[in-house]
Amino acid sequence: MNVKGETLFWKKKEFISFILSILVLFIHSYFAQDIVSSSFISMLNHKTSYFFSRSITQFAVPMFFMLSGITFFKEYDNKKYFNKIKSRIHTLVIPYLLWNTVWMIWEILGSYLFSASGEMYPLTLAIILKGILFYGCNTPFWFIFDIIVFSFAAPVIFLIVRNKYIGIASIFLLSIVSLFGIHIPSDLFYYPMSIVFYLSGAIIGYHFFDYASRKSSKPMQIASIALISAYILAKNIVPQQLHISNYLIETITYTIAAFALWSIVDIFIEQIKPRAIYRRSFAIYAMHLNVAIIILKILSFCMPQNEWLEIPKFIIMVVFTLVIINYVCAFGEKYLPKTYSIFMGNRIKTRR
Repeated sequence: MNVKGETLFWKKKEFISFILSILVLFIHSYFAQDIVSSSFISMLNHKTSYFFSRSITQFAVPMFFMLSGITFFKEYDNKKYFNKIKSRIHTLVIPYLLWNTVWMIWEILGSYLFSASGEMYPLTLAIILKGILFYGCNTPFWFIFDIIVFSFAAPVIFLIVRNKYIGIASIFLLSIVSLFGIHIPSDLFYYPMSIVFYLSGAIIGYHFFDYASRKSSKPMQIASIALISAYILAKNIVPQQLHISNYLIETITYTIAAFALWSIVDIFIEQIKPRAIYRRSFAIYAMHLNVAIIILKILSFCMPQNEWLEIPKFIIMVVFTLVIINYVCAFGEKYLPKTYSIFMGNRIKTRR
């Protein structure tokens, strides 16, 4: 493993994680649930909302799983397990519990102070434990929950991926049996195919990290642009009734899209200068939903209900959400560095 290649890998991972965190914000910003009428603006709102929230974004979380698997299983062996888990306690477990607690308290206060319906947050032990341990008030953290479980299950996963052929065969088998409704339990894991993407990343990290850290060739970059373009066109142009929706198709298309994005970024990654916001992907993931909800409520109060304002409102919400999170992070880094580091898992300093 050469130093230049590893440096390129971490730079790409940081930048791509930032892009993926914005795509997750888009996923939770679907603003045109129904076509109100056949008018131009109604159709435009629906198409725009679908484009940003349902077409270009769907591979974002699967790619996050792949990146997590790569970084955990890079140079892994079971002797490193406890050091890896110690690291994940700081980068995942503690922030997971803290942010779940923060947003649960926020929801409790909101129900008592601002609830128009007068419905109070039920303060039972079961509900509180669900809020803290099972992301009851912080839905996007289902991803962090799954990653924590997979991290602790690393010795079992290692039995699968240690031999690359067994690992690859396992991915194919899990993908195929999903057609028959056989997958990890959906009542515990939000996305039953998350393990497939994590295993894919684990195999890459353990067996093919050198390949993942190389700059892709020009033909590969061109092919990747074509694949991403085809993916987006298919999502947006092909009528909904012709879409084939099952876990196997999702696994194939999201994997191809993830590999294509990883390759495309090579075109310009060396020209990108380091920026503080690029390393704040976890902060965006942790705060975006509730910050966006607050901004939308303010916009709804200040702006009249009008179909022509839906797209501008969406743009304002996205921009303000990212700006506010960026400034909150800048404030935390400067004035509350220790607290900020704990909440963010000190992610940049713990690459192991």
